[in-house]
Amino acid sequence: IKIFSGSIHVCTGDITQQGMDAIVVISTAARLRDSVLEQAGDKIKKLYTEQAQTQPDTSFSTSNGRLPCKKIFFIPAPKLSKNADKWVFRTIVSEAIQLIVNEKTIIIRSIVFPAVGCGLNGCDATFVAETLMRAVSYELEQRPNLPLSVYFVIQSKETIVFNKFEEQLKLIKSPPRSSTRLPVVPRKPPRKDTGPAFERRILEPSSNIFKEVLQIFQSSMSNQSYKEVISIENIRNKRWYRQYLAERDDFNDRLKRNTEKRLFHGCSEKAADSIMKEFFNRGFAGANGTAYGQGCYFSSNASYSHKYATPNNKGERRMFLARVLVGKTTKGNSSMKICPLGFDSTTDGSHIFVIYRDSQAFGEYLITYR
Repeated sequence: IKIFSGSIHVCTGDITQQGMDAIVVISTAARLRDSVLEQAGDKIKKLYTEQAQTQPDTSFSTSNGRLPCKKIFFIPAPKLSKNADKWVFRTIVSEAIQLIVNEKTIIIRSIVFPAVGCGLNGCDATFVAETLMRAVSYELEQRPNLPLSVYFVIQSKETIVFNKFEEQLKLIKSPPRSSTRLPVVPRKPPRKDTGPAFERRILEPSSNIFKEVLQIFQSSMSNQSYKEVISIENIRNKRWYRQYLAERDDFNDRLKRNTEKRLFHGCSEKAADSIMKEFFNRGFAGANGTAYGQGCYFSSNASYSHKYATPNNKGERRMFLARVLVGKTTKGNSSMKICPLGFDSTTDGSHIFVIYRDSQAFGEYLITYR
């Protein structure tokens, strides 16, 4: 099944011998994990042992060792059971895709997943197949330009499991090229919107919205850091906003509370132009530091974000006031390429928040100042 530039496949065989670019191994799947490590060789065994001991809750990748692939992705997960939550499976898929996005040295064009939880853990095959398929479909729709082939490889003897995955694959429909199908059905029918897909609206200084945004900006911005606010724009990007709303619904359903914050993100004029059309994607990871994780940085302190708002040749700087879903957050460090399992963002414990998913933030306003 084609999902924009990517695709989803189901096949039978040995997951270690498929020749795909990356193999996904779940930490609690002891039998598969041990088989992969044995075939990969002593060097990979040693790397896995060291990483698992120092950062047991962090996903990581290694080279292939002796296996016919480019990378092995080791993803931590709680011990699965018949009553396993869907978020465990969604997180596994999300972590794997983020490892691909973060990979700087090797191009990953194909990845293979096992039938997570369908072996000794006894998870319902229909539930697992449906949850994994939807999670992969969602990730590919979030990244319509990612040319990734995702394979689910089922052991040849597991005929029932294979049939369930095949059934779920047939239920997934390829989205039209002109739209993005969301994983969450809106709670209320959306109003018909005939406006442009992308628009920058300059706010009138006399408007209440302008005054509100200005007050938020000035409340944490040193007067010595700027002379004047030139303009405040309301950014309207339909596709970005719809994805953000879907993500917010998922967060609210899962956490049973609202974790949305209004935070600042300073950047260059060129980066701001890109963000408005391509979102806060991971291509900007590291642009505002890596001390608390290698993701996209936001702060409740405008003076902090000001340091990264590099001026253009006119001396003008750009800073977003964004809506950010921080979710369940934990203290970050510079080694974190993806968010630790069970958390949605990393933080300094004060005003800095780092996210690792494009749809976790929406740049609602762009402030231009000097």
